[in-house]
Amino acid sequence: MLGMITAFAESLAGEAKKMAFSPPFYPEDYKDLREEAERICQEQGVFLWHEKNADLPAAKRLHWLVLFKFPEVLKEYKKLRRQGFNPALHFEKFMASLSYGSVWGKEADQVVPRMREKRPVLDTVARILLKPGDWPITHGTRHKAHGSR
Repeated sequence: MLGMITAFAESLAGEAKKMAFSPPFYPEDYKDLREEAERICQEQGVFLWHEKNADLPAAKRLHWLVLFKFPEVLKEYKKLRRQGFNPALHFEKFMASLSYGSVWGKEADQVVPRMREKRPVLDTVARILLKPGDWPITHGTRHKAHGSR
């Protein structure tokens, strides 16, 4: 997990990404992760915010760290969260902030992003770090954001 946080922090520091999430983790693992994750982010000149996901079912609740370099990016994330979106349930709403399929920065409007070939992606991180059945998270009740599940 710390290796992934380091890689994402480096991407944020170099402004290749606007925002990144740590791998999801169980709430009880936060105390073991916090100090070193904060040190990594401080070394890279980026910041982190602890997402506790109070809006997810308690039995399946996972946390993650939101990594960012610029305060307006965290504001954008929190705005989406206030609108009732959660990355575990509505990942597509966060893709632009995570710099997936988008470009940003000086003269970004001149770049046409595209993938040469789309392939199915396996969720290796969740398979390795989480108990079977804990990812993807499903919301047992109808979610208030646009009536999606």
